[in-house]
Amino acid sequence: MKRIKKTWPLKDQANLLKRLGEMTEKGYSLIEGLRLLELQLHKRQLAEMTAGIRQLREGDAFYQVLQVMSFHKEAVSICYFAEKHGELPAAMKQSGELLQRKLAQTNQIRKMLRYPMFLIFSVCVMFYLLQSMIIPQFSGIYQSMNMKTSRSTALIFAFFQHFHEACAILIFFAFIMFVYYLFVFRKKSPQDKMLLFVKIPLIGKAAVLFNSYFFSLQLSSLLKSGLSIYDSLTAFKEQSFLPFYRQEAENIIERLKAGETIESALYRHPCYENDFAAAVSHGQLSGQLHRELFTYSQFMMERLEQNAEKYTGILQPVIYGVVAGMILIVYLSMLMPMYQMMNQM
Repeated sequence: MKRIKKTWPLKDQANLLKRLGEMTEKGYSLIEGLRLLELQLHKRQLAEMTAGIRQLREGDAFYQVLQVMSFHKEAVSICYFAEKHGELPAAMKQSGELLQRKLAQTNQIRKMLRYPMFLIFSVCVMFYLLQSMIIPQFSGIYQSMNMKTSRSTALIFAFFQHFHEACAILIFFAFIMFVYYLFVFRKKSPQDKMLLFVKIPLIGKAAVLFNSYFFSLQLSSLLKSGLSIYDSLTAFKEQSFLPFYRQEAENIIERLKAGETIESALYRHPCYENDFAAAVSHGQLSGQLHRELFTYSQFMMERLEQNAEKYTGILQPVIYGVVAGMILIVYLSMLMPMYQMMNQM
């Protein structure tokens, strides 16, 4: 199926899915809702929507329409599972809200980083001017007047003399990382990629929480519709747009066939929270696994949002501290040689 070039910003995706979910809950059919929403779209989005409505009339599933329109893969997957368990209106609202959360967090981080990044850029320009113009002049004056440099002044001179080498090392390291991504990381299995990803500080914790949230929420919805655990995992296995969850479902199914329980398959799994298996076990004992998983998924979302706020609050002071240190180096590099020259004259 040919994919259309992406023309749907995340904000537009979230708004369309949420509004369409609300309309279908009120009795609109999918096509009726999309027809009404067409009135608010610009020309390019309107052309894609018209093609999507034609797909629905030809018998394609709604998640396939979203795929062709290049909607976010997590929104597509939620709608895919919803068409399995028959609660598409609620799932569309849920996916729209998830995208709105992602957008709000992204905007918060961008807003927080905008001014510090400008400061870092400005200080880097000052570093370049110092290294290329001012420091060489100070060094030349010291040599021409046979002045002895103090240890601190010599350290500053050495720092700027090797500034280009430090930048070259950073560029080389970035190149090595790019080559690793291109020729090694991309060829790893989805599970190996995730195992590597969850080891990254800060980001890895967020990935673990999101995996626990998403897997428990979708599994809950499938179980609530009357599917067995095996059939619910088969639904994960049959989708193609989230390869990590597909591979996870395949592995768990194989362990279930070998006689293990689902909670033992999830016990101490590095890609999920440690209490995920306990939540599943509690749900099995109570006979309300779908309810326990849904409640657990909401706890995971709360933890995810709390962690985002916590780390955002830590990151900003760290960035300002780095900028302050860079500015201090700039001032010292200009003032210390001047003071030493004045003392020796």
